[in-house]
Amino acid sequence: MGKKSIFRQVVLAVLGMLLFSCSVLSPAPKITPLITDLPRTPTMNSDQAQTKAAFQSTPTPFPSPTAWNVVTPTLTLRSIPAELNTTNPLTGLEVENPDLLWERPIMVKLANWPQSLRPANQITHADIVFEYYIGHQMNHLLALFYGGDAVAAGPLAPGRVVDARLARRYQANLIAASAPVTVEGVFEQTLLDRVFYRGYAPCPGICTETQAQGGNTVVDTAAMRAYINATETDNAIERLPELNFKKRIETWDEIALRVSYMYADFSVMDWRYDQIYGVYQLWQDFQSEDGTYSLSQTFDRDTNQPLLFENVLILLADYIEYNSSFYDIDFRENDPHQAAIFLRDGKLTHGTWYAPGINQPLQFFDSRGNPYYLKPGQTWITFASTTSRMELVEDGIWDITFVPN
Repeated sequence: MGKKSIFRQVVLAVLGMLLFSCSVLSPAPKITPLITDLPRTPTMNSDQAQTKAAFQSTPTPFPSPTAWNVVTPTLTLRSIPAELNTTNPLTGLEVENPDLLWERPIMVKLANWPQSLRPANQITHADIVFEYYIGHQMNHLLALFYGGDAVAAGPLAPGRVVDARLARRYQANLIAASAPVTVEGVFEQTLLDRVFYRGYAPCPGICTETQAQGGNTVVDTAAMRAYINATETDNAIERLPELNFKKRIETWDEIALRVSYMYADFSVMDWRYDQIYGVYQLWQDFQSEDGTYSLSQTFDRDTNQPLLFENVLILLADYIEYNSSFYDIDFRENDPHQAAIFLRDGKLTHGTWYAPGINQPLQFFDSRGNPYYLKPGQTWITFASTTSRMELVEDGIWDITFVPN
């Protein structure tokens, strides 16, 4: 047994599962589904079967959806000659240090609840941010750093099974505050030694503030790369496959100047298009001293820069519920018929998302099966439930309500 495994067992003896509780939202308004899901026979892969066995419970059955006609996409991944590998395949932008593109990305698990932990530190440096539901009308974030680094990404949150699925897909090292025993087992099977918890690496790699400073844990991704390269032997990878990018798109389906994704009236991710800079601004719910909730623009806690993303992708996914605080996502590998909504340039495009195998990044297509072109820059990806409902409030303004599968 390696030193890391022994240390992990010691840490697990004193770490508990961090559970949040929150009041239940009043019933969601009656709105009309914009996108109906696709017919399928849900199957449980080996990862999900292991997780289910650990809980000795049966996931919530999937609903019977209405068919949505889409074209099966043709997956085309472009290879780039080695001498031209200065472009980040996940952002379409030039990188200062191309050597980073031949190392494993670092994925940092970030807390978005409770509200006192907002906003996150240096999330503006991430290439991609993934958002998904964790129960009790709350979400977590997973930031991917590949073509650049952050010196204090945080605050760290406990790991979830979904983090393992995504980290394996992007061949990444995963950093989380901790993990409950069941999740720890999935991490070990899925990622082997590519998981690092609070206390597993010395500061400045993973640093915890004093209680007077707030007690949060943050990550210096460059320091973690150096630590991993010095202690691990498998940090080199082939470049990740290139996503498709264009500065402008010629076709789209709707205008989308504002899109709100609502887990509850006290849990909202509100994206507003900035027509001057051509990006989406993130606004979130905040509770005032009198107990009322309002939306405020989100600024990076460390840099004080607004959270701006060129692309916002909403992927309709099957959530598997093991209990009210434990969810997994069925990525339905090699199924090209998973619905999605893509936002860029104030425009909305209906399409599909595709998970090729378990070790390949996600791919995106329009409704005709052609590759969807992202805008060069950063991307925010939300995993919405397949039963989410969407309403056109007025021209260019949309509300999407999360509804559990």
